[in-house]
Amino acid sequence: MAKRYYKCIVCGRKFPEGQGIVITKAGITLHFHSSRCAARFLRLLLERLDEGEARRVLKELVDELKKSLEEKEKARAKVI
Repeated sequence: MAKRYYKCIVCGRKFPEGQGIVITKAGITLHFHSSRCAARFLRLLLERLDEGEARRVLKELVDELKKSLEEKEKARAKVI
């Protein structure tokens, strides 16, 4: 069975299916060789996003993640 290969949109390296990071959103598929490539892409994306839209989405995400962390901490707390 032939392996499928992807090409990283940041560094240009080819990598086999099952490795790297592949994300599909809004009908666009993004292929990243490593988390470092994905982080570089994310930095560039955030720099180019409209500030108002980015602020709204980032605030929602931060609030959601904080709430999730608080719930995990409560669940881990010892009950005496």
